Amino acid sequence: MKYSLSTLNKAQYTKAKLEWNQLKPPFSMQHINRCATLAQHIIFFEEKSTYKQGFKPSRTKRLSKYEAQHHIRLIFTKSGAAIFYSNFPKSSGIANTKLGEAPELTIAKARKLTEQMKYGVLNNHNIKTVFDAYEQSLIERHNTAPTKFAASSLRTYQCRIKKLRHHFPLKRAFQSLTAGELEKIVDLIIQTESNNQAIELFAQIRRVWRFAKNKFNSGKNPAADIDDFYVSDRVESPRPCQVYTDLDSIAELWINLASAPNVHQKNAARFMILTGIRPINIPQMRWEWLNSIDFPTLITFPASVVGVRGEMKNQKEYKLPLTKAMRAIILEQRDWMENALPNCNPDHIFLQPRDLNKPFAKRSLDKIIKDYSPVDAVKGDKRNIVMKGSAGAFCTMCRSFFKSNAKAIMVANGYHFKHAEELTRLALHHLRKEDDPNGLNYDKSEELFGTSTKLKFNVFKIHEASILKRAKELENQQLRLTGMQSKQASNLEENSQKKALRDRIKAHLVYKRGYVNFINQPLGDTGRVTKDLILTEEGRAVVERYLNDQEAKPKNN
Repeated sequence: MKYSLSTLNKAQYTKAKLEWNQLKPPFSMQHINRCATLAQHIIFFEEKSTYKQGFKPSRTKRLSKYEAQHHIRLIFTKSGAAIFYSNFPKSSGIANTKLGEAPELTIAKARKLTEQMKYGVLNNHNIKTVFDAYEQSLIERHNTAPTKFAASSLRTYQCRIKKLRHHFPLKRAFQSLTAGELEKIVDLIIQTESNNQAIELFAQIRRVWRFAKNKFNSGKNPAADIDDFYVSDRVESPRPCQVYTDLDSIAELWINLASAPNVHQKNAARFMILTGIRPINIPQMRWEWLNSIDFPTLITFPASVVGVRGEMKNQKEYKLPLTKAMRAIILEQRDWMENALPNCNPDHIFLQPRDLNKPFAKRSLDKIIKDYSPVDAVKGDKRNIVMKGSAGAFCTMCRSFFKSNAKAIMVANGYHFKHAEELTRLALHHLRKEDDPNGLNYDKSEELFGTSTKLKFNVFKIHEASILKRAKELENQQLRLTGMQSKQASNLEENSQKKALRDRIKAHLVYKRGYVNFINQPLGDTGRVTKDLILTEEGRAVVERYLNDQEAKPKNN
């Protein structure tokens, strides 16, 4: 029955509502057309009733029908339109989207589209789902071949994905992102992240899109359309940290470490000073790598497994001959461990002071050396300390000093400059393949005679002797302030300034209640409360100026 919307009465509305409720899926196009007419009448009558009651509808009303089996939602409007949407559950990770409108899109075509979306032929997964799938693939890769994709590499990649989640609209359909939109996101990363982070995150975006293009984006990779140098052309490339130190500073550091509160802190830092090995190698050191437990003379860092960076940066086995002082450190660690068992990690040589079941934390080494080095130990252009390697700048400084010190002593003792250079590179495990292309396959002098180990031992021995000799000379002299002592002195001075300013406020306000109100209220137009301003040097200057102005007012009057 046809009737005008303007003459629609309550009985006709009730009949339309009843018929609407009786129409159930699966739908034909005839059903959908009928639903569109019924929805038009129901919406019109309900809006007219709302107006009569003196209310204005808060939003345009729409009615929906669902075909749950085919993940379709049909939306009907007051104008008589029937719009098809996909309707997948949130747990599927498929972003729901508009499919089209009747009559251009039929119910049969809509079912085919959602079927394709369900099985990934026509993919509409959101960005969060893709990131989750990529992270899961990394976990599976590590679980399948942990020697080829180490746990440390997995954590690094997971940290980068975590960062990317903050920069992407996670509910957005993955396939809808264009190269232009990706560039805008990269621009935001450049603005908000450090230069090195921006470079790393851009590389990570490309890895994600390479992984996802066939599984989630019909073979398309918009990230590949971004210029390879898009980030590197806009940020300064990281440079190696160039700071260094001298013999007196290293000798004073050696002396100061004797006062470290924990034997692991003292010995881990001292072992690095003597050997010049990287901070990552300290927590890796295992008792099983020693050639003897009772009187060790050699520790062997294993070569890496194919496809994985191993214990050493160049992935090759490294034999470290132990000098007298190095052996004393190892034996002291051994005595400590035997007394601590079974309440400690029995595998690693250096352990975390706060958790004896874990290996020593490599980041702690940098802090220890900063705390116990003299305040002016850092030489060179200190601005470069914020560049690449700044997280372990002081540790790198020890490695740099090993090469510089040993090389200088050898040249002074009659070694040819070139020979001194080669021997220090050998000791630091810096030999390159191009130095002897066939050496790896044909040179077995180390296996037969321990040739390189003997040569390295002499380098370590002269380096060690110079440090211990200078430490002996400085032992009874007045040493410079350490980084820790300087920081403590600075904190005392700062606390004294805070106290003096608080006392001045109390003297100015006299009453305790006035003081409490004053420090808990914003000061002037700063927008910050006084008690927070007191905590910084700039803030204290603001409070001082305010008090000066207040004290000057009575004099002017």
